[in-house]
Amino acid sequence: MKPTILLFMTLLLSSVPVLAQSQGKIDHKDVTITGCLIKDAHGAYELVDKEGIDNLPYSSTVDLDKYVKHTVTLVGRRASTPSAETTPGPLQTHFLVKKVQSASGQCNQ
Repeated sequence: MKPTILLFMTLLLSSVPVLAQSQGKIDHKDVTITGCLIKDAHGAYELVDKEGIDNLPYSSTVDLDKYVKHTVTLVGRRASTPSAETTPGPLQTHFLVKKVQSASGQCNQ
């Protein structure tokens, strides 16, 4: 009897972490942003999109250098967007680039 109860309790308690993980799952879908891709003095890429969000694009698979000073459409995943209430200064968020499409040639920035 005791081994049966022990086995039951073990199975019951081992399922709790799985339930907690599945309920907190965040679905990160690809998004598209368009703007002028620039590179700052520190070598970081920046793109301010149509919503005014200052994105910090990065990629280990896409060569972003050849798109600097061009209007581009980036496809990828944005990190959680910081809140204006909790972040002083301009909003900045990291953006993992999966794909780049030229939008309309060179831009002046």
